[in-house]
Amino acid sequence: MSPLVRRPILARIRFLAVAMLGAYLILNLLLALLSPLTAQWPTPAVTALAVPPMVLAMVYLVIPLARRA
Repeated sequence: MSPLVRRPILARIRFLAVAMLGAYLILNLLLALLSPLTAQWPTPAVTALAVPPMVLAMVYLVIPLARRA
């Protein structure tokens, strides 16, 4: 197999791993940044506040990085 040809299964596993790690890190960073402001808020409200920046980070940061991996 030439070095330019990747196995599709390994590429998908690598994409999955990078995307999951990126999502985990971004979500925990967002929750840590929001926790002082939302300490007494109910979970659905905190989630509603965290989802828009999470989606933006996934679309414009994590997924492009995962595709390069």
